Amino acid sequence: MPYAPDFYSINEAKKPAGHRVHHNNIDCGPGKAIPLGDRRYGKGPLNDPYRLCEDCEAINKEEAKKYKR
Repeated sequence: MPYAPDFYSINEAKKPAGHRVHHNNIDCGPGKAIPLGDRRYGKGPLNDPYRLCEDCEAINKEEAKKYKR
């Protein structure tokens, strides 16, 4: 499966709170677009973690279906 350790962009903090996301899938387009130097590992601040990226969520669901068969 293409899961990766949770990561997010250092630029997420500049976005409105409801738009901040983290990623956990190496096949995620928006996640791939984050330069390595701008990545931070984790889900965001411990007291206010970012939600999972919708693209990662969709890819994870599709991958899970493959393995349930």
